[in-house]
Amino acid sequence: MSRTPTETIKALGEAGKKKDAAAIKKLMSKGSLELIEKSAKAQNQTSDELLTREDGAPFQNITEYGAEKIEGETATVEVKSQLLNEFEKIPLVREDGEWKAALDKYAEEFMKKLNEQMKPTNSNVKPTNSNVNTNIKPNTNQNSAATNQDLK
Repeated sequence: MSRTPTETIKALGEAGKKKDAAAIKKLMSKGSLELIEKSAKAQNQTSDELLTREDGAPFQNITEYGAEKIEGETATVEVKSQLLNEFEKIPLVREDGEWKAALDKYAEEFMKKLNEQMKPTNSNVKPTNSNVNTNIKPNTNQNSAATNQDLK
């Protein structure tokens, strides 16, 4: 019988604690393994070395499991870790009838969130005078080179 998505994430955490690279890889999607290979190469390491580093193996520090949601061949499991004291959703995909952690999808979502946070809010809206702070007074300092004429 195959594992549930939550059981997959729990098994991944256990394999990470044991530094069992082979077990970790069995629980990860093909896309995740490609991502790990690329990351390892960029760091001049093997994927096994990367996965067995202290900070390398995923899901070792999970303190709480939340909702599990399955939609066809994809799923998410909410987890809370020691690092973040809030739930975050870990995506999984079903490959060959088994649930696998989809770290590639997690990384995509993380990058999307990061990009959203870096965008100015309402980037499609042109600034109007209503957005301007009207409490700004012209610089009247006598030592300033700027005059009221310069500010217009």
